Amino acid sequence: MYAMNKPDTLVVTPTLGNRSSLSKTIQTVATVGGDRVKHVLVTPLGKYDELKACFPSVTIVPEPENCRGIYTALNYALKKFAGDFIYLTYINDDDYWLPDFKRLFSLLDNNEHVEVAYGRTLYVDENGHIRGEQTSMPAYKAFHHLLRANIILFTQQATLMRSAIYLQHHGFDESYKLIADSAFWLKLIREGTKFSYINKLCAAYTIQENQLSSDKNVQSSERRILLNQLGKPSHTYKTLLYKWLFRVYNLRIYLSRICSLKPLNPSK
Repeated sequence: MYAMNKPDTLVVTPTLGNRSSLSKTIQTVATVGGDRVKHVLVTPLGKYDELKACFPSVTIVPEPENCRGIYTALNYALKKFAGDFIYLTYINDDDYWLPDFKRLFSLLDNNEHVEVAYGRTLYVDENGHIRGEQTSMPAYKAFHHLLRANIILFTQQATLMRSAIYLQHHGFDESYKLIADSAFWLKLIREGTKFSYINKLCAAYTIQENQLSSDKNVQSSERRILLNQLGKPSHTYKTLLYKWLFRVYNLRIYLSRICSLKPLNPSK
């Protein structure tokens, strides 16, 4: 159980500093995380003074010169501070935590052999309207099988990991623009890292309609590159089996989507 007088969890948010949603991100991390969280924003140097004045309760860090993208900024901030914390996570400036994120803390607090805890995300639009729930399941070792079926088992908004595991594996592969986190999870799972799942909505993911098309193209291209690195599966039936199990496990969510008549793009 948490019983410290200083924060034990690092939360990093990369931001260009131009989204009004950042206020909600900061507010929910502070509300849910309480005094066990240190929240760091990493931003272009030109936004440093503005953000420092607007958000005095968080730490603002200028991103490195010639920053090549979100994962360069993330790695920079995470590696700068992670050694001082037991846990770490990261969240975008248009997403936010839900109350059940606390369950991820409890899971790691009470299970010393679990390195990464994950839950589910709630999909919302830019106006805060609920669009649906993310599908997921406990069988984290099926991650790469589901990835071959174009199914994302979990997303970073609802994850919490031990800082040591991040540092041990040297952070994210910055050659990827959008799926370096998926590549990171895959590497951990294939090396035997223990994950644990909570069937609760722990965070909210904002669907940016004007970005979906270009993002999907880049994600698909990078996913093919990642899967090609794995080589052809030795047992293709496993992909079909895990896909079927995933559909059955998440049947309630699929039926809910059908009844709502609202298309949902970010996850299968």
